[in-house]
Amino acid sequence: MVKSVIITIFCFSFILSCAQTEKLKNGTKVLTKRFNNIDKFDKSILEDINVNYFYKQIDYYMADKNYKKIRDIGKDVDRKIQFYENGRVRFFSLGMEDPDPRNAGRRGIIYLKNNNLKIDTQFADQDGHISKGAYSVKVEGNKIYLLDDNFLFSRPEYLCYVYEKSEKIPEEWKKYKADW
Repeated sequence: MVKSVIITIFCFSFILSCAQTEKLKNGTKVLTKRFNNIDKFDKSILEDINVNYFYKQIDYYMADKNYKKIRDIGKDVDRKIQFYENGRVRFFSLGMEDPDPRNAGRRGIIYLKNNNLKIDTQFADQDGHISKGAYSVKVEGNKIYLLDDNFLFSRPEYLCYVYEKSEKIPEEWKKYKADW
């Protein structure tokens, strides 16, 4: 049983490592395939998320499956999220921002799955391999919690990122389409 799980994980990882990518103008690699769950996007999701504002990361810690902080894990790089009215999401880090999605930002989508809010996005390892993954999402007031639960088995700890509504998105940014 353990052997077949290990072989399955290896094969899955190998297939994902062959994902088609392209480089944005700033050098960021992004997946070229569309996100399959975009058909599960519902505009009601954005009732609690303001697409006119960036959400800036304010905390980063290890949490239980209910987003409760277990322990701090240090400082993370500066990160922001931009949400679009069509369910697309763009992540920025290290100050690499640009109004045009073809130039900067990690791509993703937000949707409902089994009445749970999720964000599918791309993840990169240190070798530059890109794969798709998902966050479980909780919205409380002006804060958004992202729980990295990309594992087949339940664990005692998960990475949790906390974002808070911050500065208004400049009008010039809104002329660009998010079409991934």
